[in-house]
Amino acid sequence: PLEDVRDGTEEVIEFPTFCPINTTDSPVRLVREEGEAAWRCKTCKCGAQDLQRIIFHVSKVAMDIDGFGKSIVERFYDLGWLKSIVDVYRLDFEKIKALEGFGQKSATKLEAAIERAKKNPISKLLHSLSIHHLGKKASKLLAAEISDVRDLQSWTEEGLVEIKDIGPVLARNVVEYFSDPLHLEQLDQMSELGVNMKQTEEDRPLEVAEDAPLKGKSILFTGTLTQMTRKEAKERAEQMGAKNLSAVSSKLSILVVGEKAGSKLKKAQALGTVQILSEQEFIDLYQKSEL
Repeated sequence: PLEDVRDGTEEVIEFPTFCPINTTDSPVRLVREEGEAAWRCKTCKCGAQDLQRIIFHVSKVAMDIDGFGKSIVERFYDLGWLKSIVDVYRLDFEKIKALEGFGQKSATKLEAAIERAKKNPISKLLHSLSIHHLGKKASKLLAAEISDVRDLQSWTEEGLVEIKDIGPVLARNVVEYFSDPLHLEQLDQMSELGVNMKQTEEDRPLEVAEDAPLKGKSILFTGTLTQMTRKEAKERAEQMGAKNLSAVSSKLSILVVGEKAGSKLKKAQALGTVQILSEQEFIDLYQKSEL
């Protein structure tokens, strides 16, 4: 708040009391959880939240179903073909082929993309469920601890917070989600439709040798890498035992510098405790570790 620029004409903000989308005779009262700023509809009846969950579920950051954009989800939703995320996996592609703007080719591509998504690692599936506060990183942490997504119905809040970086709020949200019979039924239906619920090789935690060259160190990449992508570089660093960081701090051990490195390099140099490596020096280190 900028109290020093107030001139007395300000008015207290009145937050909505009921869901602004549900305008039926039985509107739903909004609630604000303790410690949070947002007002939420806890018992959505109008379907607006279901639509947004489907849009997120198929998005690139979640199940990554290529060609299944927001406008297509909304179109299928309006047609009554999508009511929950389960319906994504039981679409009638003969009907889709007959839709204006689709046809055989685009419908076949969408069907193939959905079939590929069914084989996703469970970390992506967990992230796609729209569990409050369950982001990409936390989804990977959970996926590394379970053999089947539905195993989480037997986990307690106390057990979840024992996992590093899983806090009590997220633990409570996960327990609440997997205590809901409707959610468990949806997961069972998705499993029956071929969606993978089992831990994959990609979900399992990376096993690092005790003599890994970067074991116990932290690493950060900056600038433009010319011999590998940033994703490949991070994966190689993890294989050598390093933990990837997102910013320069006193916790950083190594900074790998690509072309046109900027402020991160200057900050690391100023700290005086960070080892600076060129991209080629990092590649040499990785290749040496493979011998």
